[in-house]
Amino acid sequence: MSGASRWVAAVLVLAAVVTACQEKLTSPADCPQLCPGGSARVLDTVVPATANRDSSFPNAADFASGGYIGRGRGVALLLSSGYAASEDRAIYRFFPRSDQVRVLDTLRSYTVDSATISVTLLARDTLVQGLRLYLYRLPSAVDSTATFATIDPLLADPNLIDSVVVPDTLRAGTVTATLQGDELGRIALTGADSTLAIGLRMTAVAPTGVRVGSVRSNTGASFTTFVTADVLPDTGTIRKQTFSRGTAFNTFVTQNPVVPVDSLLTIGGEPSSRALIRFDLPDAFLDSSTIVRATLELTPARPIIGLRGDPAFFYPKPVLGDIGAKSPVDSLLPLDTLPTFVTDTVRLDVTNIVRLWQAVRARPHSIYLQMLPEAATFARGVFYSSRSHGPDPSVPVAPRLRVTYQRAFPFENP
Repeated sequence: MSGASRWVAAVLVLAAVVTACQEKLTSPADCPQLCPGGSARVLDTVVPATANRDSSFPNAADFASGGYIGRGRGVALLLSSGYAASEDRAIYRFFPRSDQVRVLDTLRSYTVDSATISVTLLARDTLVQGLRLYLYRLPSAVDSTATFATIDPLLADPNLIDSVVVPDTLRAGTVTATLQGDELGRIALTGADSTLAIGLRMTAVAPTGVRVGSVRSNTGASFTTFVTADVLPDTGTIRKQTFSRGTAFNTFVTQNPVVPVDSLLTIGGEPSSRALIRFDLPDAFLDSSTIVRATLELTPARPIIGLRGDPAFFYPKPVLGDIGAKSPVDSLLPLDTLPTFVTDTVRLDVTNIVRLWQAVRARPHSIYLQMLPEAATFARGVFYSSRSHGPDPSVPVAPRLRVTYQRAFPFENP
């Protein structure tokens, strides 16, 4: 065989070897003894809350103890007029104002020239126009024992200090009432009564509510007095002094407070309530499933009404150790926004919580629920529990988990 012939034969052999070793990357694998059989299936199951093991805290028996966050101790105060969610009045009491001012190291009397009262508007429904705030003088001893029945009659013309028109374009910010001349008599203070307290009511072209500032969020109302000190001879600008007084106490009163019922789950309200819902997922289910999605479903016993444009939030938390109302919780999960008006089932994504139950079997299958901002939102949640029944007995209303999962993939035996 010539050299050329031998060279051609070698090339042909090499090509055959390479071709024989190539993978068929564009073709399906052919390994019936190793590949899984069948096809993946995604399934749904509904797990009801453990009967008689879901609770609100505080419950009806101990609600008088004040709840988790009391009325007036949240990040805002509620103020409303004809609003379906609640009818509310706001209250501020300022720090006392001295009847003397120190000028040139000497305490001196003074004459009040003018005064301002400023209130911070935190949230409103900007689609409702014609908002006006009315400021009334209240007894300086007003405190947390105030109720709607005792405060509302005092918010009348004889006690009116001033009213403030809120621009329709103002969504949030400070509004101020300015008093001069004869108007100062409405807030006159003496040494015996050196504290100013005010109550707020509001009106608008339609029923609505607003949230106003509070001490808790450093947005409480302020009371500023501009005075001329009694200094002789006249030393010019040193005679002009200012008293600035912040809020010492604030609260609000509501005409229709939420009163928890043992057979229902109350979340939110004021004082605030929280709920603990318990489940019992079998270990066999958790061992053999991949959790695709888990949703907590709650059925409202009455409509939940929030302020349009000012959402409230549900905060579901996994429980680290179940000891009831004081159970330690994990607070690293995201919030769920609550729609403004809710009559249908509330659905909360708790996928990460159920996955935690898979990862750490020592975790109790319990979910802790609260509504934010606590004691500072118009939305109040009252839901059916495992102990209650809805209007249609055939429709389940108890809290439940709807779990979408995938079973472990079946493999063939070798």
